[in-house]
Amino acid sequence: MSTMPRRTSGADRQEGNIVHSRIKVGIAIAAVVLASAVTASPANASVSSGYLDGSGAVTNDWGDEGLLSTTSYNHSNLAGWWQQILYSDGYLEAGSQDCWFGPKTEAATKAWQRDHGLVADGIVGPNTWGKADDKLYWNSSRGYIQYRGDKYTRGPIYRDSQGRYYAYYEGAAYYVSYTVANVPTCS
Repeated sequence: MSTMPRRTSGADRQEGNIVHSRIKVGIAIAAVVLASAVTASPANASVSSGYLDGSGAVTNDWGDEGLLSTTSYNHSNLAGWWQQILYSDGYLEAGSQDCWFGPKTEAATKAWQRDHGLVADGIVGPNTWGKADDKLYWNSSRGYIQYRGDKYTRGPIYRDSQGRYYAYYEGAAYYVSYTVANVPTCS
């Protein structure tokens, strides 16, 4: 038993086109809403990943990082890496990298910010991270990244395939994490 296709009138076709158009508009709106939800604000992007991260040119990697301060991620590998930056630029003494963002690190951060034309609030946020990443250098002949401070060069530091930064210490790799302080120099 075969069924014949139903004949449609012009009004039926027009109504079908309207419904089809509305579905397309609904899908487009849903796509825009979903895209805006997926692309979180840049300042939270790296915090939610849990690591200092980036992609593309290294001198544009850290401007979307979250906050680091005496109250935010103050005991972490990230705090230790920031202390390495402060040491490299002459704001902290050798051996003071303990992965704790305390009063000494806060004071050194304020001095660093002031000397780099930033608001000296002692909080390492997107502007401070963005200024610091200007001193990153991709050493293409050796395949790693370096921080070229005013006094010392730090590194090598690497980026994995997901953009997360890590470094080796005594033969072991340690990610620059917001929530973990597991580098042997961390107290």
